[in-house]
Amino acid sequence: MTERRLSPAARAALDSGDDAQRLQVIRRKPFVRHAVIGTIFERLEEALDDYPTEGDSHILVYGLSGMGKSKAAELFAERHRHPDDPNAPASVVQVLYVSMAGVTSGRGLLMLILHKLGAPYSAGSSAESLYPTVVSLLARVGTKMLIIDEIHNVAFGNRLERLKVLSVIKGLGNDLKFTIVGFGTPDALRALKWDPQIERRFEPMRIPRWGRNVETYGFLNSLESTLPLSQPSFLSEDPVADWLIDQSEGLTREIVHLVRRGAVKAIRNGRACIDLPLLKSLKYRPASVRRAEIERVLEAEGTDRFGL
Repeated sequence: MTERRLSPAARAALDSGDDAQRLQVIRRKPFVRHAVIGTIFERLEEALDDYPTEGDSHILVYGLSGMGKSKAAELFAERHRHPDDPNAPASVVQVLYVSMAGVTSGRGLLMLILHKLGAPYSAGSSAESLYPTVVSLLARVGTKMLIIDEIHNVAFGNRLERLKVLSVIKGLGNDLKFTIVGFGTPDALRALKWDPQIERRFEPMRIPRWGRNVETYGFLNSLESTLPLSQPSFLSEDPVADWLIDQSEGLTREIVHLVRRGAVKAIRNGRACIDLPLLKSLKYRPASVRRAEIERVLEAEGTDRFGL
C-alpha cells in the first residue's frame, strides 16, 4: 500500500481516539467495492439503461459461496430501488431484489415477488393464477430490472419444478421487457441448461476466487482502507498477502473475516497495525479444514441414526 488511505468512517473513528468507536466501525462490516464487482456493476448499469429490451437479454453472476454475491446484489438493488426523478411516485420500484433461498418452484418465486412488494395473495394460489398478478404489479411499479439472488436453487427442485420456474423467468422477461439478473453458485449454470432457450438468454459473469494478481491486491487495499488503525498494515504486500490468499482459499468472506478479526485484536492489544504474527495468532482454520472436521465427526457419530 503506497499511500495511506482511509474511508471517511475509518478516519473519523481513528481521529476520535475512542477504541470503542473504532471497534464499532470494524463490526459494521461495510461493503468493500473492488475491481471485479465494479465491472459487474458497470454491466448492470448498462443493462438498466437499455430498458426496455426484447426480454431476451439477461445476466447471470456466479461464483462460489462466500464470494460476496448476495451483498453485491442487495447493494445494487438498494442504490437503484427508486428512480432518479424526485417527482416520481413513491411506489416506483426501479430495481427489485428477491432471494430464492429455500425456493425451488415457479409458484414460490412469484409469491416472493408479491411478498417483497407487499401485495396480498392466497397461499393456495397456483403459479398460473399468480403470474398475471405479478406481471401487472411489476408493470405498475415501474420495475426495470429484476434481481434474483440464490438462483441456483432452481437446480434443487424436481424436473417439473425446474422447467416451470425457468418458464416463469422466461415469461417475465418477455412480458415486461426488462433484464433479469441472477446471482448464484455455479449450480445456476447447470440449472439453466434444463431450458436451452433461456440458457442462451443469460450472459454469464464469473466472480473468481482471489489469487496472486492485481485485482486481489486492489481488493486488499480497499479492505484495509476500512480499518481505523493508526499505521498501515500493507495487506496487499508479501508476506501478509500470500498468507491471506492461502488461508482464505481465495474466498472473500474468509479474507474479510480474517482481516477484521486481526484488526479487532490489534486495537484491543494496543497494536498500531496488523502483521503476520498477529494474524497467525488467531489460530484460524481454513474453510476446507473445517468442513473436513465436520465430516469426520459425522462419520464417527454414525449419521445413519439421524437418517442422513
